[in-house]
Amino acid sequence: MAAHMVNAADLHGLVHPSCLAKSLTLWWLLARQGISSHLRIGIRKENEKMEAHAWVERDGAALNEPDEHHQHYSAFDAAFSSLPQEER
Repeated sequence: MAAHMVNAADLHGLVHPSCLAKSLTLWWLLARQGISSHLRIGIRKENEKMEAHAWVERDGAALNEPDEHHQHYSAFDAAFSSLPQEER
């Protein structure tokens, strides 16, 4: 549900955020609901250019895009799996 909300906001909004902004938003929304997920960031080399991409995974499946899209990127080994603790 949260993934659909983030994608709908992107489709119908005036601003179209980057994959990182959308993935951070989804990851945060899921964490606030107590749903564990992983923020993944990957890179690839395309036509002599480095490209980066971000997505959110739960149980190994991408939540905010079709599986085939992020599979073209080499993800960093460590996934971000929890929000930083708030300072008291």
